[in-house]
Amino acid sequence: TLIAMVFTDAAIEPQLLDSTFRSVINRTLNCVSVDTDTSTSDTAIILANGAAGPIDIAAFETALHEVLLHLTKSIARDGEGAETLIEVLVDNARDTEQAKTVAKAIVNSPLVKTAVHGADPNWGRVAMAVGKCSQYTDIDQEKVVIRFGTQEVYPTQVNESGLAQLSEYMRGADVTIHVSLATGTSSATVWGCDLTDGYVRINADYTT
Repeated sequence: TLIAMVFTDAAIEPQLLDSTFRSVINRTLNCVSVDTDTSTSDTAIILANGAAGPIDIAAFETALHEVLLHLTKSIARDGEGAETLIEVLVDNARDTEQAKTVAKAIVNSPLVKTAVHGADPNWGRVAMAVGKCSQYTDIDQEKVVIRFGTQEVYPTQVNESGLAQLSEYMRGADVTIHVSLATGTSSATVWGCDLTDGYVRINADYTT
């Protein structure tokens, strides 16, 4: 269960506060996944008392995004048994919905999660996750580009030395998977974590 509460002393009309909050939430908290499971109690709330008076709404939205992005990454880092933060960026997509759907398919894949945990730069598992999004018939596997960090791994192939360097990169605290779809100009970023034996122990050893 996730309950996020944000407090501000900015003076903002309720409708504008609501629309701004929803816009930021859709780019942060709605883009995090530890194990794909959700709760009927998952909640995000913002309260504004207006004590500070009027503010610049663009500056407020930027600050709110910064706070919630930090919280979003912290949730992924603190996932049960997590050892690695996974950031998945999908760009050159038809629209934001396509980008986010594909990105979530990647970050939610148990095979991708375990590959990251094992420091295995296995681009085939990422390609598999993209392929699961079969509703998008405009995605051409011949045009998709996959990168771990900044290193392209598909279609360009990496030699043994490059694979060793990538494996070392994936032993770090943060791993970025970057996929370009070549279906448009939109993008989305989501965050998750690796899947470890610690996750299994935590969830197998207690009852609710």
